[in-house]
Amino acid sequence: MADTQSPLRPGKAENSGSLDREGAICLYAFAHNRHAPESPVAEIEEQLQLHSVGRVAALSAIVSIGEYCGVDGERNLADAAWLAPRVRRHAELVNWTMQWSPVFPVPFGTFYKTFDSLTAFMRVHEETIVAFLDGVTDKEQWELLAGAKFDDPELLDRLACNAWPEWSALSKGVRYMRSCRDRDALLSFGRANAVAMVRAYIAEIRPLTAAVRELAPRTAVGPESR
Repeated sequence: MADTQSPLRPGKAENSGSLDREGAICLYAFAHNRHAPESPVAEIEEQLQLHSVGRVAALSAIVSIGEYCGVDGERNLADAAWLAPRVRRHAELVNWTMQWSPVFPVPFGTFYKTFDSLTAFMRVHEETIVAFLDGVTDKEQWELLAGAKFDDPELLDRLACNAWPEWSALSKGVRYMRSCRDRDALLSFGRANAVAMVRAYIAEIRPLTAAVRELAPRTAVGPESR
């Protein structure tokens, strides 16, 4: 968080004054300035402002930073009843911005101490933000999440048949002993097959996409692997 002191400059409307020591600018999203709505943002929510710098507009609001930092902040951020509606509202405002412009979403809990510090950031990164906005114009982002569960005995049995050709000829007792002894190897085989299926599917849909970004695998707990 920047701590430079400066006059308040809300972008669309010129207001004088400065943020008090408890106030901070909560940032929601960046958008194309040329697509900014003519109607006041206050019609959506009184505290909201569009701060424009060059070709970029930042959707923001003045909040009490004490709610997010220090002892009170730690308590609030650990309280789902306090946190959930604010996270949901953050997502709603990003979706609202998407109605009139491509959006560069900002993570929940991004703050600036002054509009000067926000302006400085926007000036430095204007070209990068605009390039991103131009790149996603008329496009949608989708997440493909694939999961494989290995806690079903019948599924494990079918998996073992594929992994070990001699499996079907073994007695139930031998199968049980081997499945206990070689469970890790069987699960590794299953995960490798699941990954291969996902990559084959991605290769199939790639011609229909503008870009594909592979994320790091999520760590699973227990017998489920994603």
